[in-house]
Amino acid sequence: MSKPNGISLAKRISTGIAGLDGLLEGGFLSGRSYLVTGDAGTGKTTACMQFLMAGLKQGERAVYVTVDERPAEILQAASSLEWDLQTYVQEKTLVILDASPYFSGRAGAIGGKEIDLTKFVTDLAGYANKLEATRLVIDPITPLILSAAEAFHVQENARALIHLLQTNLTTTNLLTSHLPARGNHDSTQGIEEFLAAGVIILSVSEVTERLVRSLGVKKMRGTAVDPCELPFNIAKGKGMVLLSSEKRPIVVEDVGSQGLEFFELPKD
Repeated sequence: MSKPNGISLAKRISTGIAGLDGLLEGGFLSGRSYLVTGDAGTGKTTACMQFLMAGLKQGERAVYVTVDERPAEILQAASSLEWDLQTYVQEKTLVILDASPYFSGRAGAIGGKEIDLTKFVTDLAGYANKLEATRLVIDPITPLILSAAEAFHVQENARALIHLLQTNLTTTNLLTSHLPARGNHDSTQGIEEFLAAGVIILSVSEVTERLVRSLGVKKMRGTAVDPCELPFNIAKGKGMVLLSSEKRPIVVEDVGSQGLEFFELPKD
């Protein structure tokens, strides 16, 4: 894709979230890394599944790295939203990797020996490149980069992780973090400074005695979008649906021995 003056435009791929692609000039920039952050229960995993489903439905291949939950729990969560990820696992267009062994003593536990990020990404790249995956999710990255030392090391680990992903894989990456705000500290604790492309913040707040979910675009490099915050609903079969100020869905036209354990469905 190119402009009339011959300047090439970067390819964009759908975020999978109704209404968000239109705000982001068609979606995420291909080959970049994005962060979705927020407290527990704000919809981070739902956003990840939507991102992967958008590609899988178009014949793409994808990798989902789950850190806190088991692969079976991811499939159950998808099923509750009427998404059949299991079929894609059976067709081998979706690979779900369990990163929990990195915290089971073989690779050190949180608060103890830090994760070997180089080995983690090397193992991950082996699966992703063999699959020829175009989309990657790591949900969440927080345990991978947390350090028992100063926040400086968290930032350095985040920088290293993003650099390794960008140099070892060709996927578009959606990463999540669950770092809650403490006092005057930013909820992302500086992690977004080292992300290649952008930051989306999910939150839940109480408005007139009811809880309202919202999605905020904090930063989006290479995209002409102002920082904004929009309410959204989560609906079966659709997932996250952004709402206008009138609380109506935003409708837009489409623009265009490993440390990781491989998850397979149980045989009948």
